[in-house]
Amino acid sequence: MELFLIVAIILILPTATPAENTWNPTANMNLNPTQAWRSSEYCLRNTSTTCQLSHNYKLTSSGWLNVTAADGPNFCQAGGCADHMRAVLLCLKRVKRDYWFANSATVQDLYDTISNGCSNGGKGNQKF
Repeated sequence: MELFLIVAIILILPTATPAENTWNPTANMNLNPTQAWRSSEYCLRNTSTTCQLSHNYKLTSSGWLNVTAADGPNFCQAGGCADHMRAVLLCLKRVKRDYWFANSATVQDLYDTISNGCSNGGKGNQKF
């Protein structure tokens, strides 16, 4: 009887564990660093139908935003790529507060870069 209970518990426990949410990584319980890094990867995989200018605007772990001067105004339009990038950065901040990119940039660094670049309608920073 005891053996039956042990086997029953072993068979039931794995099904009670919730699967990771790849569509909404902020819903995952990131209890260890590996889970947090995995959830951050799910954030980076997030795509947007409103950001279709170029595949270059997909944020990756490299941390490089490849926005050309010509595409700046379109990138910064309300509801477009800049807003999508901000949503991805917010996701990263929520699943792994200390997330850093391969270029050593932090989430806040990229957020500030997007805000500064879009502050003049996507024409970048204007120095007088």
